Amino acid sequence: MRKQIFITDKELQNYGSIATLSDKANSLLLQQKEKWDLVRNNFKNLEKIKVKYFTIDGYELKIQFNPTRIASSSAKVDKKSLEKRACFLCAENLPVEQKGIKYNNDYIILVNPFPIFTQHLTIPKLQHVPQNIENSFEDLLKLSFDLKDNFFVFYNGPKCGASAPDHFHFQAAIKNYTPLEKFYKKLIMNNGKLIFNDNSTEIFTIKNTVQNFIYISTSSIDSANNHFAKILSSLKSFDVNEAEPKLNIVSFYENNKWNVFIFPRSKHRPEQYFYEDERKILFSPAAAEMTGVCILPREEDFNKITKADLLDMFNQVKISNSVLDKIIV
Repeated sequence: MRKQIFITDKELQNYGSIATLSDKANSLLLQQKEKWDLVRNNFKNLEKIKVKYFTIDGYELKIQFNPTRIASSSAKVDKKSLEKRACFLCAENLPVEQKGIKYNNDYIILVNPFPIFTQHLTIPKLQHVPQNIENSFEDLLKLSFDLKDNFFVFYNGPKCGASAPDHFHFQAAIKNYTPLEKFYKKLIMNNGKLIFNDNSTEIFTIKNTVQNFIYISTSSIDSANNHFAKILSSLKSFDVNEAEPKLNIVSFYENNKWNVFIFPRSKHRPEQYFYEDERKILFSPAAAEMTGVCILPREEDFNKITKADLLDMFNQVKISNSVLDKIIV
């Protein structure tokens, strides 16, 4: 491991409070902006990106033209391509300017140098192991709790937007930015079906024109773990050819409860992604898109995309109503 990769509390104190993990992450962002030109410039560029909005079935989608995300959106994630490149999440391959916060001796919290959000973190495991949520779901919940003041946490499955499926990692982003946070209560009220309820936990399935998902609201980490294990087992039965069922997960802790959104997927990328003519739209949906923040790294796609295009692409990748109805919680 590269020497001095972990930033100390003493260093972070020069950039703000370190009272909570959220505070430390904010201070890390300030330190990286000061010390690393790439981070400073890419976060500065977020201030002038183009954004437009579409509303579909009462759900607002935020469309972001973000050219810095071209590498992630176009990443080749087949086995041969992954074996050819050095893993950019392994500590020994991180840029010399990059520093991070050690978390629970298993993870390092890093600033994402190619941000979607004004505060955007990548949280890889220190060990180089593949992306697989089955034995790490509790880590996502603990991160959601420890970062609760400022961040939500998300996970991209190995064939659902992860540009480094060979190295396990989460991401975290600033709260109160996404359409999902703004509209999820309305979606549950209008489109939700309660499928489990006890003293600590409610679970809903939500069928929406744009996307279908499972929502868990719970005050019990053990309950969340138990129900997620059942959901994952159900999804495996419908996605038997994959090491992990295709899914994205978003989680935040608020008002003494975890709010977990599970987006099962039927497909990695829509057909428009693969066209080699004027029909091509470089749209590779991941957890950000599931929250309603849709990233387009090519300006021509941003300019031409329509509401119908987005709806078609979401419908290609989302889980079907019939499969959602069969999930056991």
